[in-house]
Amino acid sequence: MAQFRAMTPAAVPAGIVRVPEFNATCSYSHSKPDDPIVLPGLPGASHMHSFFGNKSTDAFSTTQSLLTNTPTSCTPANDLSAYWIPTLYEGDKAVEAESMIVYYGSRLIDPSATVPFPQGFRMIAGNAKTQTPTPAGSPGQYWCAGEGGEIGRSADGNWPRCAPKAHLTHQLVFPDCWDGKNLDSPDHKSHVATTYDGKCSGAYPVAIPNISFVVSYPTSGSTAGFRLASGMASSIHGDFFNAWDNAGLGHRVKDCITQKAKCNSAGTF
Repeated sequence: MAQFRAMTPAAVPAGIVRVPEFNATCSYSHSKPDDPIVLPGLPGASHMHSFFGNKSTDAFSTTQSLLTNTPTSCTPANDLSAYWIPTLYEGDKAVEAESMIVYYGSRLIDPSATVPFPQGFRMIAGNAKTQTPTPAGSPGQYWCAGEGGEIGRSADGNWPRCAPKAHLTHQLVFPDCWDGKNLDSPDHKSHVATTYDGKCSGAYPVAIPNISFVVSYPTSGSTAGFRLASGMASSIHGDFFNAWDNAGLGHRVKDCITQKAKCNSAGTF
């Protein structure tokens, strides 16, 4: 934090979109039935996950192993974090995402209060145990991005069917307020909370970047629909294990989020 506080923010050029945001653009890395947050040290104990970012991620991953193992499937290269989601299946065939863009932003009234994640910080969004129908209009649903958009639904109504030039897409949003003490918690959620009034206060006074995974799949779908390794569409969830280089993350938070200026994957305007 002392290093972050001492950073001088870069000058924001005229004409820059004033949105507090930067991103890491990641390609698919590998799949394993592992989960180093929920089931650490237990290879094969989880449902299948699709991993992005650090290419070494497995059940035995720790903060130190992520920080010392390269490369990453993300741009920039100094983001060695691990990101993962349950694998998507079309019938019995795994459909791996073309890309995951991890957006780091802010929904706060005053984004200048935001601070970077400490190395080793971990959290989960979504719930693998949620198994409820997700018809059109449901919160957290999948949608079709691209020309033509959605042209129908699967036979059970839970999955969109996309036009030939469109593709299945999902956005998963993480909490953005932290207790300021714990890098993790027993349920991997209780140390963080979501702001509903644009402020972080009470038991969660520290504003952290608002992460969201935007995942794009190379498929238009069919009436048969899809399934996740964790079950129904409602069971979508994502894991974040922070292993950013401190200076790389700190400068992006300082330059892009606290100054409310839209940056690219390189952290520049």
